Amino acid sequence: MIWARRIIDPAEWNEVQDQFENLFMKLGCPSQMMLVATCGPGPITLLASLPNPYLLNALTGFEQIGDEELPAEASLLVGHNHAFEKRFTSLKWK
Repeated sequence: MIWARRIIDPAEWNEVQDQFENLFMKLGCPSQMMLVATCGPGPITLLASLPNPYLLNALTGFEQIGDEELPAEASLLVGHNHAFEKRFTSLKWK
């Protein structure tokens, strides 16, 4: 599994989420694959976990990152709660 990141403009949110969700469903909803969002003082960041690096080509604008770059908190957008809860604490949006 790999992780990828994309910083987005709020106007891009639905398009990017739909693109990921279509890939997720096409692959049969893999248990470890997920799309999460996080935001801090800066822009919104989407993080995607993918079963292999080849799938990164299917997601426009995402760049591969290491596990050490993942935040502790995030919000699950697409994926399975069980896998999400193993890796993240649920982010409280303000």
